[in-house]
Amino acid sequence: MATLQTITLLGSSSGRNAGDAALIAAIMDGVDRACGRRLTYDIPTIRPSYIRGHYPNRTRPVGMMPWQGALRMLGVPTARAICRADAVIIFDAVLFDRSLFNPLFNFLSSLYLLLPLASRRGVPIIGYNVGVGPVHTAAGRRMLKSVAERMAFITVRDQDSLDLLHEAGVSNPRVRLAADAALNAPALPPAEVEPILRAAGVEPAQPKLGINVNRYLDTWASAGRVSMGREAFLDVFAEALAGFHREVPVPMVFVTTQHHDAEITQALMQRLPRTVQAAMIDNRRHDHAAIKGVLRHLDLLCGMRLHSLILASSECTPVVGITYQPKVGYYFRELGLPDRTLSFDDFSANTLREHLLRGWRDRAELRAGLQRRIPQLQAKAAASAELVAALDRGPEAFASRWDETGGA
Repeated sequence: MATLQTITLLGSSSGRNAGDAALIAAIMDGVDRACGRRLTYDIPTIRPSYIRGHYPNRTRPVGMMPWQGALRMLGVPTARAICRADAVIIFDAVLFDRSLFNPLFNFLSSLYLLLPLASRRGVPIIGYNVGVGPVHTAAGRRMLKSVAERMAFITVRDQDSLDLLHEAGVSNPRVRLAADAALNAPALPPAEVEPILRAAGVEPAQPKLGINVNRYLDTWASAGRVSMGREAFLDVFAEALAGFHREVPVPMVFVTTQHHDAEITQALMQRLPRTVQAAMIDNRRHDHAAIKGVLRHLDLLCGMRLHSLILASSECTPVVGITYQPKVGYYFRELGLPDRTLSFDDFSANTLREHLLRGWRDRAELRAGLQRRIPQLQAKAAASAELVAALDRGPEAFASRWDETGGA
């Protein structure tokens, strides 16, 4: 007998980040498909219009602005959504302890305070293909452990997240390695993507290099790091791109997946020589499905934002990364490409240019490797929806499904 009708999704859902939006789409599509019916999803968000307008699923945006009694996730609207849910799904990479006690930025402390509401009501809490960390403080480890121990089960998107849970002392026996849900996010078909490229001044059939940069620069690269600063970052990146273009004179398509990255992307483009044909396609104008479709058409993406790399590689577009956060390195290890990321400890115009040139030379090899690895990761990501469907059928069905799929 089905037990799930309404699921509350708790994670990053601002409507300003194409990666987060793709995660929401993939989770809802996967769970609906596995359960064999359309469920209702309550989604706390600062941008209800995006939730209402960009998903075919049955959604109910939950406002979380101050005048609604909320400081982002922490507040009355989310508490009510938790209390009326049949299950709560935690998604994305919100289990970190940077600015731990600032609810406008950090959701781990909010989850720590809110999830007991679900526990007291017997509402199952699910960690769905989550990313974990960084966690550097004792308070962060304590909160992470408390949140994780409340979950009916946890699937994580990479081995490093699994290791971090164990390091935090999490003893929940139902923890398993999966993969990022956005690997299964929908994308626009080529016929709908080609006009987007042409409107940006790029012919779909042209060889082209994709670039994704992040306004965080190197501030998340390691604990206590002194940042190189915006101007030095732009100088290095522009010089590297100019050097690449002298050897490989192809158009460059700058793809943003977060509204806040548009300004630094435009600043980088303005520093390029006039000989470089550059175009910008951003998620202020195009939704997550369109952005994923655009990324499919690139010959190589050099990305900083994790989900720019996930969305591109899930379409078997060759990728190389810049590890603005450790999680970028984690993902490349899951791809079997640990040597295809560039650390900020070795970030110079010369090393970045060589990073790009090597990726361009090896793009056929990279694509072939992704064609082997991505289907495996997509299957692992999709398995989490099957576990939710088993939970829907009742505790015995879930226990059987967990055991038969090796989840102990």
